[in-house]
Amino acid sequence: MKRLWLAAILFLIASVNAYAVSVQPSVVKIQIAAGETKNGTFDLYNRSDKEVYIKVNLKDWVVNKRTSKRDFSNAGTNPKTLTDWVIIEPEGFLLGPDKHQIVRYTVKVPKDAKGGYWGLVCFTTKPLEKKGGVVAAGEVVSFLGLEVANTLEKKIEIRDIKASNDAKGMNLKIEVKNIGNTPIFMPAPDGKYVIKNGKDETVAKGDLNGQMILPEEIIEYETTEPVKLDAGEYTAVIFFDYGASKMLGKKAKLSTVSKYGWTTLEEIKKEKQAPAAK
Repeated sequence: MKRLWLAAILFLIASVNAYAVSVQPSVVKIQIAAGETKNGTFDLYNRSDKEVYIKVNLKDWVVNKRTSKRDFSNAGTNPKTLTDWVIIEPEGFLLGPDKHQIVRYTVKVPKDAKGGYWGLVCFTTKPLEKKGGVVAAGEVVSFLGLEVANTLEKKIEIRDIKASNDAKGMNLKIEVKNIGNTPIFMPAPDGKYVIKNGKDETVAKGDLNGQMILPEEIIEYETTEPVKLDAGEYTAVIFFDYGASKMLGKKAKLSTVSKYGWTTLEEIKKEKQAPAAK
């Protein structure tokens, strides 16, 4: 099953009605050493039959300290922004119907940079004609994430495990917080669950939906489909592989009789296995 982590970015991409413009890539990961410079490009495509004007600007994606959820903000308001380091050209241009435009970016990283930094490159589209006195407009967005080599602290914690029953089966929700210093994406945390009965037999296993997570952000990772279980008590084992040296896991006890009757039993840490030598 295709991982769903990209949905956290793609929900930002708005169709511009008849003036439809797309951008590739929609997610960029830059791995770089402090003090270095790196270049890249975006490909804008106007798939409509109208010429449009596109303005390029940078925004921040911050984590609200009260809700631990993402908010948009002006460039430079996030302490971990990289927007001050980015040069975009061209910053504005006309794009004809069925035409492409390459937009170049340069990122120059300070020598004292540590951890991860991120920002949004926004392409605001305006048609060159008005309809009823109102100019139709829209925006497509690309997430720009940067990792400074040898300074990353990738760390997440499982804060809560919830379960609910309905006619379709049991649904699991795992609350996870990023307590490291860098966004975890490409790949996003890879969550899996295993459910065992009282005889320690595996009766169900599967994936949790994957999506990127920013530092200090709290996200609920869920089962991708309901789990069918007979009435009784079970033990669930939750694992996340997120690019650190060890996977993170927890065990929890659950019952199909109660809706939210989970109790965390213990935390499990499992060494990642190195590939066999060839």
